[in-house]
Order: sequence, then C-alpha cells, then structure tokens
Amino acid sequence: MKWPILLLASLASTQSIPPMMRFECSQLVVDRIDPLVNPGLTPSPHLHQIVGGNSFNATLQHDLPSQSTCTSCTFSEDFSNYWTAVLYFKARNGTFKRVPQAPSEGLKGNGGITVYYIPDTQNKTTVTAFKPGFRMLVGDAAATTPQPARKVCHRCMPASGDNSNINCGAPDAQELPKGTCAGGIRTILTFPTCWDGKNLDSPDHK
Repeated sequence: MKWPILLLASLASTQSIPPMMRFECSQLVVDRIDPLVNPGLTPSPHLHQIVGGNSFNATLQHDLPSQSTCTSCTFSEDFSNYWTAVLYFKARNGTFKRVPQAPSEGLKGNGGITVYYIPDTQNKTTVTAFKPGFRMLVGDAAATTPQPARKVCHRCMPASGDNSNINCGAPDAQELPKGTCAGGIRTILTFPTCWDGKNLDSPDHK
C-alpha cells in the first residue's frame, strides 16, 4: 500500500484548472514533536512526519525559517516547515508497520508530502507570501467525531491512479478506507484560503 499526502493551501475549482503552484517536500525527520499543539514537550503524544527547513524544533519560539540553511522541499528558498500524522498498519499479531509513502505523479520525492497553493474558486484572492512567524493548523488529533469534510479526506486509489477532484470531492471520504486499495490511499489536508491580515497565530492556531 502507498500513501501520498497532499496539502492544499486553498480550495480547488472542479469546473476548470486554476493557476496553481505544486511542489514536493521530502521527509526531513519522523519524531514525536508538535510545536503548535504541544510546544516544548518532548516526546509529544503523537508521532509526526516533518518536512521543510532544517531548523525545526519542539518550540518554534522564533521565526525558524530565517535560521534554516537548507530544506527538504523542491524550492531551495522555502524554509517553511510542514508536518503531518504518520500512518501505520496494525497486523493481527499486534505489531505495527509504517505504510510507505509515494510522491505525486510527475514529482520526485522521498516520502514526505505534496504542497499545493491554489486560488479560491472565484479566483478573487490576492496572493501574498506568508509573513515571518505565520502558523496554521488543520484537523484535531483529539477529535472523536468526524471533522468537516473539506479539512481532511481520504481516497482509495485504483491501480491506475486518480488525479481528479483534489478538493475532497467524491469519491473521497472522511474515514480511512476499510478495504484493500490497489493504488494506495490518498490523503488531503485542506487549509483556508485567507487570513485576517493581522495575526500570525491564534490560541487554537486555526
């Protein structure tokens, strides 16, 4: 089984292909660190795959991208950090094995994630770079009920692959597939299209 992860910085239009930027970020490290939800706590309650700038740490007290000297992302100028949960398969004997990850079609990467920057469906947003220190979280590791469908979704991929509807549309689902997926499982994390233009962070980081 393969597990590609897509991070969407906005919602995609299903009617036409909007202008967008897409790039791969290979895995930097896998560790129990979450400087947003559990700042300074090592180990944190959850395991994460981290990609991006090499100055990542458990606190993120400062503007870390300014301290990075290299990145695992395609663009050498992108020192941002992105991190996601790690998917494991639990065998009948109780052991766990990490599900291998595959890069998106047409991109080269070692595990990691694919990042998309896409304008809103009306194509009215003004694109600006993130300000130093900007932080944002999507999803809830403590959730016990399904989250809004457009935030996190999964797709059971056919062997031939399926690049349609990268906006959590059908046949995507909020729950992980229960059967065998010949082409692996695709997971999409969708972030908002905009911010208030003032605050770099908020108490819940959302």
